[in-house]
Amino acid sequence: MLKNDFDIIILGGGLVGLTAAHLCANQDLSVVVIEQGMPDVTWDVEKCAVRCSAISRKSQKIFEKIGVWQSMVAQRISPYRSMVVWDAVGFSEITFDAVEVTEPDLGHMIENRIMAETLWKAAEQHPNITLRPTTHPKTLQVDPHCIRLETHDQVITQATLIIGADGAHSWLRKAAKVEVIQRDYHQWSLIATVKTDLPHQETAWQRFLPEGPLAFLPLLEPFTSSIVWTSTEEKIASLMLLPEKQFCQELAHAFDYRLGQVLSSSERQHFPLQMIHAKQYIQDRMVFIGDALHVIHPLAGQGLNLGLDDAWELAEIVATAKVACLDIGSRLVLRKFERARQGAIRTMMMTVEFLRRIFGSQLSLVVWLRNVGVDLVSRSGILKKKMIQAALGI
Repeated sequence: MLKNDFDIIILGGGLVGLTAAHLCANQDLSVVVIEQGMPDVTWDVEKCAVRCSAISRKSQKIFEKIGVWQSMVAQRISPYRSMVVWDAVGFSEITFDAVEVTEPDLGHMIENRIMAETLWKAAEQHPNITLRPTTHPKTLQVDPHCIRLETHDQVITQATLIIGADGAHSWLRKAAKVEVIQRDYHQWSLIATVKTDLPHQETAWQRFLPEGPLAFLPLLEPFTSSIVWTSTEEKIASLMLLPEKQFCQELAHAFDYRLGQVLSSSERQHFPLQMIHAKQYIQDRMVFIGDALHVIHPLAGQGLNLGLDDAWELAEIVATAKVACLDIGSRLVLRKFERARQGAIRTMMMTVEFLRRIFGSQLSLVVWLRNVGVDLVSRSGILKKKMIQAALGI
């Protein structure tokens, strides 16, 4: 008989939702994950996926904590040990190196599908996690002591707390009538996997072009990189239509031939960019994490890490409340999550917005100031070290 009574319902079986499920289940809480789809386990393991993410040291520790990191390592991950950032307009360039903080690396590039499959398979084996794929929520009822969710397969599930990890277009957020602050960046990002003439040297490269940043992120094979090219909708649309050879030529030129010629490219994908920030982090018996709570510009590569931090913080607060015999779905408990995350999320969003604006401006004074500023940071060992430690999450 299907169990319908849990401590926690998690809407969304993506990377953040599954991570939250593991973290909470490890605290002896019963968790059900409701997911419309399920990870694709039929993909060609010889080919790198187009969608990859930069995983910080803190996120690595979260994966280690729930026992999935070594499974990811056994498949295909790529460390990046340095980062080079430079301005296409001006003279500034800065290099960050793991050696400067006596660390082995700055983080890892991992294909999203590897993380998703690893987390899903581990969840299937966890005694405290129930997975309900290929279904989606229909109605929600919040009572004083519990929450009831009916799904389209006509199953009613009861829990003490519901977690919205169901993405930027969150069903739960809309059902709870939570408003968002939303801004269209009027930019699109193009992603692909490419092979280059020169090796990436386990370095993350990013060039700020007038219309947006272009990043080459190292994958396991030394001549293979994941690219993220951000520009105007018109520019990205034109790049999507180019034949592969011409696209590779345009890409190499835009990247100032730092890795020589671009020899080949995978399929290209593109998507619009926007900022989303929920006005409420919590409601009675519900809380939002990941993209359901915040979506930021990809220029800093911190969107997923920010969501994994949400999952970690929430699980710690819920676990502490459980030990203290408190109601894990009460506002008293959930406000602790809200207070803990608001500062970090707002700081990250403001930092990304500042970088986007200052590097997006072509005013002569702004160009000069940002070049001087980057040069000063590059010369300051203390500032560089603090920036690296912030990026590592240590």
